[in-house]
Amino acid sequence: MHDPGSYEQMARSLITRHAARHKWAGRVLAAYIPRFYGMRIEDVFAYTVTEDDTRLAIARTAGWPIWSVLIERSTAERELRGREWEVTPCQRAWRAIEAADLSALQTVVEAHSSLLRPEPHDTAQGGSLLGAALHQERTRGHDAMRPIITWLVAQGQNEQYELKMQLCGHMYMKMDDVRYLLERGPDPRWVAPNGLPVLENAILRYWNGEAVDVIASRTVPRNALWIAAGLGDVDGVRRFLDRDGKPTRAARTFRPPLDSVGVMSVPMLPDPDDEEVLMEAFLVAVLNARLSVIEYMVQRGFDVDTRMWGGTPVVNMAVGNGWTPVVECLGRCGADLDIHEGNSNGTARDLARAMWENGSYGPSYRRIVELCGLDPDAILAARDATPRPAPIIAEALRDALAGDDAYRQGQSDVRAENLLFGLLRFGKL
Repeated sequence: MHDPGSYEQMARSLITRHAARHKWAGRVLAAYIPRFYGMRIEDVFAYTVTEDDTRLAIARTAGWPIWSVLIERSTAERELRGREWEVTPCQRAWRAIEAADLSALQTVVEAHSSLLRPEPHDTAQGGSLLGAALHQERTRGHDAMRPIITWLVAQGQNEQYELKMQLCGHMYMKMDDVRYLLERGPDPRWVAPNGLPVLENAILRYWNGEAVDVIASRTVPRNALWIAAGLGDVDGVRRFLDRDGKPTRAARTFRPPLDSVGVMSVPMLPDPDDEEVLMEAFLVAVLNARLSVIEYMVQRGFDVDTRMWGGTPVVNMAVGNGWTPVVECLGRCGADLDIHEGNSNGTARDLARAMWENGSYGPSYRRIVELCGLDPDAILAARDATPRPAPIIAEALRDALAGDDAYRQGQSDVRAENLLFGLLRFGKL
């Protein structure tokens, strides 16, 4: 979560981008501002927008209903970050769970009973104590965590509910984790509070088609274009396209809720055009590495270089996330590696070079660099031959670390050794 000042800057920037007729700005406003809702993006640019409009749009993009709630949560989180040396009750409870120390957990909860009743938003993000205990069970073992889980259930927390919520998943969910959860008994056909069955949550959240298949083998999917794409079902995708490769009316009846499920936060337009509907399905296929669907949709006319969502081509996203099979597939489909995003990341080729230089993915990233037509060894040789500038600590960070140590020592002044111990305390050395 960003600090309040950053959100203010985003709201002001949205006004500027609207004035410049930036397509993403029009999309955000058409999706989230009542007086623009349902308009075509081009029509939104004919109207003046206010700071109240853009504040509301930024709040809803971040997942909050109104600006004041966003700022309240952001301020609270910033204050918490400003007291990083303090250990909160929630952190103490989680540490007790990690240590499998029931007595310590009971002591914390007795003093802070609200920990047993987290806010719905925190629960949706996996913030319950029982959820933490079930997660630790995978690492520490059933016997070690059973006393804590039994006690939390006795306090009113629901073990099967937590297991089902965990089955809905997170990014890069592993097959073994899915199988482990299923062995604990949650129903893979369960419909989560967001209105989607486990399978559909998995398609949007897992970013791992093989793990999705574990759920798919135990349930019957609903009939929708994006679900077929997410499952790698080419025949299913074919049934939602007409003879010209355009989406049928049935393809529009049930769309993926990309603005509220998963991590993409794509503002959803209520009346999408053909390219929009196809892009949603194409993205879902990419997230699940359904290569046959990707190739089929491109063969039927989908623009592999589309930039309809903010100017970033799909291949750039694949390169940035290290999705080697997807990068290779998009390359076969003719993806352009030299389209500039309009930001500091540059082209897909630039991004591959920069990430390889920085060691972001290690040896496994070599293949992506090669797919981008670059020589991995030559890149590293050039990097190593270039003198590196001396590291510089940002002035604000330096003052904060040194000042905190001086305060702890009861000093009225800040000395050189305070910076050293400040860095050591925060794990920077």
